[in-house]
Amino acid sequence: MENFELIDFNEIEPKERYKLMSENIIPRPIAWIVTENNGIINLAPFSYFTGISSKPPLLMVSIGRRKPGFDEPKDTFKNIKETKKASVCLVPFEMTEIMNKTGEVLPHEISEAQKFDIELEKVDNNFPPIVKGCKRAFLTTLYGTFENEEMATIPFFLEIKKMYFEGDFEPAVRVGKGYARLCETEIEDEND
Repeated sequence: MENFELIDFNEIEPKERYKLMSENIIPRPIAWIVTENNGIINLAPFSYFTGISSKPPLLMVSIGRRKPGFDEPKDTFKNIKETKKASVCLVPFEMTEIMNKTGEVLPHEISEAQKFDIELEKVDNNFPPIVKGCKRAFLTTLYGTFENEEMATIPFFLEIKKMYFEGDFEPAVRVGKGYARLCETEIEDEND
């Protein structure tokens, strides 16, 4: 253990912490979240996302409080809080370019789906639509949040009510600043 560095997260800026975490906690799945509020569809990608429980079946996604440059909450944050529903799509690798565009900060009344000509489809009338072409999606309701004033992003716990499942699927994952394909599993976990 001669050539190592011990980084104290209390002594570095949040931007540097994010960089270290996002480049080393890999790969990260991407939640392409569709919400709907007062007839406006919001579509946004999140890579601080994972499954956390099967009983109850819960996902966790971390959502920033405010839109950069706007004095209002992020649309996904606001919409889930108000409607208690979200459709969480998993992104096929071939859709990463268009998915990445939906991370653009837009005024609340502008839908990313309309701006970027992304086709949606309604698979259940009780939930927001899903992105057409996504072969996996979770239809969820808000289970709870963990909010603390010092947190820049808030964990939202979403309970899976239904799952959309279609054919073969090659998901995109976030690796550092870029995206990658998942390779085939070489070794199976005997405990699974």
